[in-house]
Amino acid sequence: MRLTPEVHLVGSGAGGFHLTDAYDCHVYLVDGGSEAALVDAGIGSATDEIVANVASAGVALDAVRLLVLTHAHPDHAGGAARLRERLPALTVAASSAVAAWVRTADEEAMSLDAGKRAEFYPPDYGFAPCEVERELVEGDRLAVGSLELEVIETPGHSDGHLSVLLRTGNALTLFSGDLVFFGGQVSLEANWDCRVSEYSASMRKFRGAGVDALFPGHHFVTLREGQRHIDAANRLFDRGFVPRSVV
Repeated sequence: MRLTPEVHLVGSGAGGFHLTDAYDCHVYLVDGGSEAALVDAGIGSATDEIVANVASAGVALDAVRLLVLTHAHPDHAGGAARLRERLPALTVAASSAVAAWVRTADEEAMSLDAGKRAEFYPPDYGFAPCEVERELVEGDRLAVGSLELEVIETPGHSDGHLSVLLRTGNALTLFSGDLVFFGGQVSLEANWDCRVSEYSASMRKFRGAGVDALFPGHHFVTLREGQRHIDAANRLFDRGFVPRSVV
């Protein structure tokens, strides 16, 4: 599903467009011409479908050089190991905290154990450990062919959470993971590393950013005026309230 000239949606679960496995987050393909990148990996049960969607978008599999994980929750990172198997040139990148948990499949740190108790993940699901070659920090710029992704540290929903900015011409696209959603909603969960104060601070990083396309990890996407959804959340945080949670 082509969203912009540079961005395709190649995975999405029941909380979105149900292109692939019901448990998948949105998986985005960024096409920079000579190279491409993926933002998030899905849960890992529909990797073949995601790869097929990459090919259908006209991108050669050996051109997909980078996978950026926004955070370690299994619906976003669980498919990393299988994608590394299927995409021969792939480098996996994440924050240092997320890298440590993904490498060791630390199900407690990534709140998979809590997710199973809440029946959010299948009871028999197991996270496949995956090597993470690159650890990302605030301000890192990732070349993707003719394009460049900028890394923003955005904890709050979970530790080690990252968001990614893409500038193309005069347009600014935000891949927000589970930070902010259509309508100014957020994602607060009763997990050990979900913290409202950090959430609020992360959201304020995008005050006045001028975001055009907002591509979150689930639910609706918007191609225009993405900033108004960010502003809606920030108005509530500024008044001492917590925006409505999608969960």
